[in-house]
Amino acid sequence: MGSHGVGWVAGVAVVLLCLAAMVASRARRTPHRVIGRGTRAVTAGSALIGWVLVFGAVTAMISPLPRDTVAGNAIAAPPELVQAGLPTTSAKPGAPDPMAALKTGDCVEVPIQQAKDATGVPSWKAGSPEPSDCNSVDANYRVLQIGPDPCSGPLYTLESAPKDKTGKARYHLCLTFDWRTGVCYDTANMDVPSKVACGTPGDHIVQATAVLEGTTSGAGCPRDGRGAVWVVWDKPELTVCFRGGDDPGK
Repeated sequence: MGSHGVGWVAGVAVVLLCLAAMVASRARRTPHRVIGRGTRAVTAGSALIGWVLVFGAVTAMISPLPRDTVAGNAIAAPPELVQAGLPTTSAKPGAPDPMAALKTGDCVEVPIQQAKDATGVPSWKAGSPEPSDCNSVDANYRVLQIGPDPCSGPLYTLESAPKDKTGKARYHLCLTFDWRTGVCYDTANMDVPSKVACGTPGDHIVQATAVLEGTTSGAGCPRDGRGAVWVVWDKPELTVCFRGGDDPGK
């Protein structure tokens, strides 16, 4: 209750108490039998209401001030409050994919594991490629194409297309076996040749003398004192030439 309201109530209470006092004083000077019941009721009611109003006014004046009227400067709540117990830091981004940074001509290592097809015939299963130095014997494939489009062209022999959370390919990595002039290979199984040091002993250790892309003819292979041998692939369109005395494959 405001100060003006308390003053008004106090004023009414004083008027009622004065009225009750006047009526009571007059009643004392009047014979008892002359005073009616209505006069006594008015006197008692006025006095009662007056004292009730006095009590209410006094209580309002001495009651503690509401909390929202305490003197001082209000401090605004900070914006974007977070519910207690919830994390306030965002998830850290994942590590960058090193494969996505590869360029045409870069080399990768693809682990090859022996497996069997549905009929039980031995076959080979390619694992996940990893970047590798082209001068390493572990670098068995090189990049022909990388980007959003599926692999195309006559040379690629292996495609890798990792998926995102929605199942969409993040990129297409198109690979071909890394045949290089002057490098030696173990070709005991031409399906899965591997790079080796040229001094490695073995019946099928060969050295590439030329790599002819886009052709299936060995007519252009260089010859040494023992001539030349070559291996041709229709898919990919590729001819690899070797020394004349080499014995590639089984």
